[in-house]
Amino acid sequence: MDMTDFRSFYTVALLIIFVGIWAWAWSRSNKSRFNNAANSLFDEKEEQVHAASLEKKAGESNHGVENKS
Repeated sequence: MDMTDFRSFYTVALLIIFVGIWAWAWSRSNKSRFNNAANSLFDEKEEQVHAASLEKKAGESNHGVENKS
């Protein structure tokens, strides 16, 4: 086996690996998981905005009330 045969085998092996990863990434069984992962960034921002608005409302409701401790 010379170097040309090794390079040919290596190229075919990498092509098979690439097609396997491509098929896995585009399979329907993974679609919902990938969509959830893609939208998780937006979910975190919505939670942060919601938490900030709750803190703001809590601060406004306590505004003008003195602590009598």
